[in-house]
Formats: sequence, structure tokens, C-alpha cells
Amino acid sequence: MRTLIVLHGWSDNATSFEPLAGWLRGQGFDVVGIWLGDYLSMNDEVSLYDLGNAFRRALDFHKIPQARHSFDLITHSTGGLVAREYLRQSCVDENGEPDAVRAPIAHLCMLAPANFGSPLANLGKSVIGRFFKGWDWNHFAESGKQVLDALELAAPYSFWLGVDDLFRAGYRIFAPENTFTTVMVGTISYPGIKSVMHENGSDGTVRVSTANLNATYLSVDFADANASPKPVAKPRVNPDIAFAVFHRNHGSITKAVPDKDSPELAQVESWQKTLLDALRLEPGDYSTHAARCSAITDQTFVEGRQGPNPDWYHRYQHVVFRVHDQFGNSIPDYVIEFYQQDRDDDDRVMEFIHKEIVEKVHTNAIDHGYRSFLIDTDDLIEFIDKHDAEVCMSITAAHVSRRIRYRNPEHGFRVFTKTNRGMLHPNEPILVNITLYRDPDVENPDPALNVFRLLPA
Repeated sequence: MRTLIVLHGWSDNATSFEPLAGWLRGQGFDVVGIWLGDYLSMNDEVSLYDLGNAFRRALDFHKIPQARHSFDLITHSTGGLVAREYLRQSCVDENGEPDAVRAPIAHLCMLAPANFGSPLANLGKSVIGRFFKGWDWNHFAESGKQVLDALELAAPYSFWLGVDDLFRAGYRIFAPENTFTTVMVGTISYPGIKSVMHENGSDGTVRVSTANLNATYLSVDFADANASPKPVAKPRVNPDIAFAVFHRNHGSITKAVPDKDSPELAQVESWQKTLLDALRLEPGDYSTHAARCSAITDQTFVEGRQGPNPDWYHRYQHVVFRVHDQFGNSIPDYVIEFYQQDRDDDDRVMEFIHKEIVEKVHTNAIDHGYRSFLIDTDDLIEFIDKHDAEVCMSITAAHVSRRIRYRNPEHGFRVFTKTNRGMLHPNEPILVNITLYRDPDVENPDPALNVFRLLPA
């Protein structure tokens, strides 16, 4: 039997997962073969790159094999990013090129992973976060700034890790022949006072749409500012990754046996079977397992909408824009608008989309060229169908100066229509890479403002 390792998340420790390890032993997993990973997540100097490397070194120290399919792994929250970083560093050939066939993890089960960030990461970096989480001599007044930077919404780290993991040609790390991968997440609030911070479409800490690894990647190039561009989709290299949503929150998603009288008890057998299946999959089982996870998700949302808190069960898409110039430099100051080009002289579509459909916008603190939008896809689909709306998207960047200007497009492009659902991805993340062009204003009639002149000899 393979070694089984459990990795905790940010600000947690290994002891939190002793009950889960005990339950797994009761299900037939080798007592000696279960390890609880414990790592520093609250020290400001530690990054996810360090943690991926440190995980590899800890395996070496304990003589746990790292050949192909040597061990299985359960992660919670930030532990999912640690595992992905470890795989990125470990799955390389002799020339340093990515090689998914070398994946040392056979079965990977992610519980509430922050694959594309958490809305609470900024709070962790704040003075409040340091006050409540920084009382330990190992990290006095610290809260793990570099880890939290990677966990922030619209973080460059998660954007490019997603591109590497999911869209790099030939690197099928999450395909079942390399790693049997399952994502399990919840969509209910924490109980008690913690419910004040709840965000619909989340488990109280991570969004359903940021946990999901079934991402979409689009490139939009505005080289011709007078034309309406067509987004170019880059195909995901892995098949759909098993994804199951339960009536659980960020803490209870890890409990094999929830507390007595807890609402999670209604799905306890389904949760247990999903986790055990995720750890025991054999070649040929994966498509059936993924379909079953999808059915659980559908059931959860149908039941949830009929319950006392239907707003918890709205489906959202998490859209991350990366806006840069033709040289690859981030453009920090821009406006993205959603509107209807025709049949809307009063801009009612624009007003409704920005007030009711786009619920939250977050500009990344490290790089302002990255920005995330939380879009309520259930309300959007209902609105489009009812009004036959054709929603376009446009972008305008603030010019650098009177001498250096951006080639802002004259036209937007259609993104949401009644007949075209291509940009609608409920419960999923979308990565949008936008190129705007930065030009010196060579036609300026004022010679003092010209950037470059050629003078006759």
C-alpha cells in the first residue's frame, strides 16, 4: 500500500488532521503509512516556492520514495498550492523540461483548495490578521506575507501556476494516467459569529469557482484598435478534473464524521465515498468518478436553492484579467465595462450588469495589472434570456502621459448572448490575458512632445 500524506492549510498545523487520519486507518489504510505534513505558513520570509522545495526535502529526509506514483496525498486549503508547487518542481526530466509522467503522487484529493486564491487573504495580511494570527515566537507579528500574496485574488502566482498546470502543451499533470485528481469543496457559511464574513458562492474562506481546476484561458489582442477582436481560447490539456460541491464549510469539509445534528450529516456517506474513491481509483475508473462528482454538485445546488439560504447556492464564475502592453509590462490603470452595443440607448444593460451581476472586483495589491471579477452566472443567464441581451466588453487604459499613449480600442466584443454561452462558466475560473499597445505619440504637432525625431543632415 502506498504512503498517504495529509497537508494542512495556512495558519493550521498537523494536529488538526489527526481525526481524519484515524478515520482513514479505520477504512483500511496502513497505520504506519499515514503521515501528517507540518510546515511553516505564517513566517513572512517563506514562499510557496520554498514550501514546494521543503516538501521534497522532507520526503527525502524520511526516505519516502518519490518515484512515479510513490504516494497519495490529501490537501486542505493552501496545502493544495503546496502540492502543485511541489509537482511543478519535481516533474522534470534530465534537461529540466516538464515531464508529467514522473508524477510521484498517484492520487491527489484537494479539500477546499485555494487554487485561484481566497477573498480572505488580504485580511490575513492586514494589521488585524497579524494581531490575531501573529502570537507565536516562530513568527511574532507575522502572518506569512509571501504565502498570502500568492493566495490573494488575482495573484500573478496563481494565474501563471494555472497556465503551467492546465494549459502547457504536453504537460498533462492532472490527467488520470499521471495523477488521479479530485477537488472537494463546500458552499455554506461558518456557524456563529464567523457567518458575518460569509460570501455567497464560497465555503466561508475560498470560493467554489476558485477551488475548481477546470479553468478557461483566453487571449485578447488589441493590435488593431479599430477592429473588434475575437478572444482566442487555449485548450486545457487535461480532461475535466473531478469536482464535487457539498453542503459544507471550509472547516467541516475535512471531517469524515461531522458534529452531531450538523446539516452536513445528510451527505456524510456521499462525502466518505467520494474521498475513498479518490484515493482508490484504478485506470479506467476516472470518468465514472468525475461524472459522479458532477452529479453530487448538481444535487447540492438543487437542494440548496430549496433550503433556507438559497443565496449561498448561486453559481459564480471567477474571472481574472491580466492586462499588459506588447512588451509584457503590466498596465495598472484601466477600466473594463460591460454594456450592450445596440438597442440600449439608456444603458440599462450596463447599469444592471455592473450593479447586480458583477458582485465584487478586486485589484491585486502586488501587481495592479491583475484584476478579478466575481460574476453571478445564475442571475446573468436569467437576465440574458429574459431580455435577449447581447453583452459586450470593452477596455480603456489611462494614458501614461501626453507623449506615451495606449492604443485604446474603438470597439468591444460580445461576451454573453442568448445564443452564445461560450464565455459563461458557472462555478469555474476564467483567465483572460489582454494585450494593449503602448505607442509614442509620433504624430503630435508639438515638436516638444515628440519622443523621437529624425533630422536631415
